[in-house]
Amino acid sequence: MYDRLILSHNLGTTGDKAVVYDEKGNVISSWLSLYRVIYREGGKVEQDPKDWWNAVCESTRKVLRGINEKSIAVVTFSGQMMGCLCLDKAGDPVGDAIIWADMRSDKESKQLLNQIDENLFFHITGHRISASYTLSKLLWIMNHSPEQFAKTTKVVQAKDYIVFKLTGEIVTDYSDASGTNLFNLTKRQWSRTLTSIIGINPSILPDAISSTEVAGYVTMDASIATGLLPGTPVVIGAGDGICASLGGGCTTTDDAYLYYGSSAWIGLVKDTPYWEPKMRTFNWSFIQPDKISPCGTMQAAGASLDWLQDELAREEATQAELQKSYPQHLIETLVTQSPPGANGLIFLPYLMGERSPYWNPSARGAFIGLKRNTRRSDMFRACYEGVALNLKIIWEALKPINQAKELVLIGGQANSDINKHIIADTFNIPVVTHNHLKDSKNFGAAVIGGIGIGMYDNADIVKKLLHFERRINPIEENVAYYDRLLPLYEDAYANLVDFYQKLDQFNNTKEE
Repeated sequence: MYDRLILSHNLGTTGDKAVVYDEKGNVISSWLSLYRVIYREGGKVEQDPKDWWNAVCESTRKVLRGINEKSIAVVTFSGQMMGCLCLDKAGDPVGDAIIWADMRSDKESKQLLNQIDENLFFHITGHRISASYTLSKLLWIMNHSPEQFAKTTKVVQAKDYIVFKLTGEIVTDYSDASGTNLFNLTKRQWSRTLTSIIGINPSILPDAISSTEVAGYVTMDASIATGLLPGTPVVIGAGDGICASLGGGCTTTDDAYLYYGSSAWIGLVKDTPYWEPKMRTFNWSFIQPDKISPCGTMQAAGASLDWLQDELAREEATQAELQKSYPQHLIETLVTQSPPGANGLIFLPYLMGERSPYWNPSARGAFIGLKRNTRRSDMFRACYEGVALNLKIIWEALKPINQAKELVLIGGQANSDINKHIIADTFNIPVVTHNHLKDSKNFGAAVIGGIGIGMYDNADIVKKLLHFERRINPIEENVAYYDRLLPLYEDAYANLVDFYQKLDQFNNTKEE
């Protein structure tokens, strides 16, 4: 029998993962409920918010099997960020949610550049103007679907919608608000300057509260749907980037982490925002009111490796199915058969456009250096190295404020030994992992929930709850090689920038 348990949900891109933790941070049970990602032409990526709610209901019931619902002291959330879900006055979705990966609103972001100085915008929001953010997505709806916008009374993120379904309260937290391109980072309030520029009433945006604040309590209807006890407190939680940071054990100015999942990002914790001169990186509100999380995010990290498995490693996938093993193990066996540098082959992992470091929605993936004797193992290794090299550019952009002596690696790809070695060699820093590397977002959200109900005093509790298990040091010879390779990698992108634009224009003309 358990006394006080935390139920943590992570609303990711492909599913909702529910995890129940005890007060010591031990996993009691977990369940993943999957949902659809809808890809459409023109860079459109959407999800049905009803799928989110159905997944949360299913995962909650599954994860509570054998657990007395009275033991759940709090429910809390991590969620995908930078989306755009419109709700009507009844709180029902007006159309599907436009999610973070959607890049349709490039024209809208360029429209904004004509309305406000980009440097001023960066210093208001902590972010640059980009199609990645809620603001540009909302502008696209205003321009292309005015009937949808006319019905809209609130614009929310994924976790905010689920909190509303559980409690009847529509709020967001500071971290998700800081990912909308509409939030004044230093004042922690919606920017009147930006809402007036685009012509929206600030009331369309939900009240922003601290990540650790109780947003409301489970209603009777939500209790029937989920199996949770009516009146259970629901802490709003945070965006997945901030939950990953906390779940990775990063709470001080000496910490740094790399989350390596479908997308990947490098994050720090600082006392003030980092105004990176080239605006390659950006800043989130952290859960502590006096902290900011400078960060840089690439679009297709693990997604590039998934593409590799789906399109170039079908033989390994079939073999793994017969052996009842994982295709990644067979793929990485081949990766080790190619030397650092993949025998002169470079892969640019821009399969979904790119955020950091280039902020170019027109960027596309490429293999450069293919030869007659190029092997599949070289192509496989080039994919792994291409992601690492792109992340290294982000790492370098954050270098002026980075005092970390080691890098915490978390996320699904942190299970890969070859990834750990390539990251350590590319970054020239020891890579460490801990016991919550796969569920770091859930774990971070759980700590937030625990703080919210007084179970924990503050975020520093993660230092006591985490157990670091592995440390991989860089190999000097490989470090020197990747240092020489990085400028070539950067040149490869630079020499394709004009071509990307021409290709984008050609494809748009073809679609018309």
